[in-house]
Amino acid sequence: MRAYRACARSFGRFKSPEQYPALFMEFTHTPTHALKSSAGCLSGPIPASSEEVTTSGEYSVKGESLVLVIASPLEKRVSRTSPPSGAVVVRQSGTQSGEFSTLQAAINSLDDSSSKTIFIFPGTYNEQISITRSGPLTIMGSTTNTATQTANQVTIQHSLSAAAAGSDDASGTFRVHKDNLKLYNVNVKNTFGIGSQAIALSSYGNQLGYYAVGLYGYQDTLLTNQGNQYFGASYIEGAVDFIFGQHARTFIHGSTIASVGAGAITADGPSDASDQSLFVIDSSSVIQSSAATTSLTGQVFLGRPWTQWARVAFTNTMLSSVINSAGWEQWNAATPNTADVEFVEVNNSGPGASGTRPSFAKKLTSTAGFTAADVLGSSWTSWVDQSYV
Repeated sequence: MRAYRACARSFGRFKSPEQYPALFMEFTHTPTHALKSSAGCLSGPIPASSEEVTTSGEYSVKGESLVLVIASPLEKRVSRTSPPSGAVVVRQSGTQSGEFSTLQAAINSLDDSSSKTIFIFPGTYNEQISITRSGPLTIMGSTTNTATQTANQVTIQHSLSAAAAGSDDASGTFRVHKDNLKLYNVNVKNTFGIGSQAIALSSYGNQLGYYAVGLYGYQDTLLTNQGNQYFGASYIEGAVDFIFGQHARTFIHGSTIASVGAGAITADGPSDASDQSLFVIDSSSVIQSSAATTSLTGQVFLGRPWTQWARVAFTNTMLSSVINSAGWEQWNAATPNTADVEFVEVNNSGPGASGTRPSFAKKLTSTAGFTAADVLGSSWTSWVDQSYV
């Protein structure tokens, strides 16, 4: 028996994941024994796969028994196409009095202390963003469905390589150097492509929450480098080391990790043994991007160690056939960096979850040490939007 757990907590028409792979992006695999009842989850028999699903339960698809857990409805599964009261407004064209035509101009208008909200109307904004203000900040992109990145109507894009910019961070399309930020339903792209590191999101700070965002690049898409950071219901695309950093404790949940080319997904690089950096990718899906130009079957690795103290875990995640049977790889032949790594897999599923792993990696049966509370601290529920958990 395989089990399917809904990441998107809402009622609706859910059909066979095998028959509707696009819709299946709403789900992540978890072993049957890992499925637990939790507050807000419903119980009861699930109708046939083509019928309306309103309760959790067990049903059969193609002769195979499946378990589907649908959690209670979320307020987040609604459209957000107009600004909340008091928000600073960004509108690309037809700007009205008091509004801004670029996101950076809106950010620059804010004072440094009070809590602020920015709402962005639909459009593709060609700009590089830098956020350093100290006050709490929420940025919301227009969307017809706040629960999923696929409905995002706002894209921030820029093309700049690290080689030209002088550093990884400086190349970032969206650069965050602050604490207490929430970003909702915005796509961020570095369109530079192959040939150099080129960061989409450069994220430095504590209590940073990214919800239903889309991050697009090729090499080094996401630099998550400092503080406690949470990514929920998001999409992260790249080819080489496209989730990387040195000092952050990062929890990625209910998201899609999409490889557009061969290479390693993660590259963690703590500076020494006392550095507490840790990346956990939980209840997510690892797939081949639709933008990939050739088959990536067996061409992708879960990670490689930027330094010998790298710590990465994949838990309760569906690993597609893009994952090489070895799972993990050395940094390179001359500098393997494997002496003190912690590369962990727990309760994963899919064809990429099988295979003989190297001696420096391990498969465990418990997520102890790798839960959101373990990664982000016991107070994590006070700053992470629980609609995306």
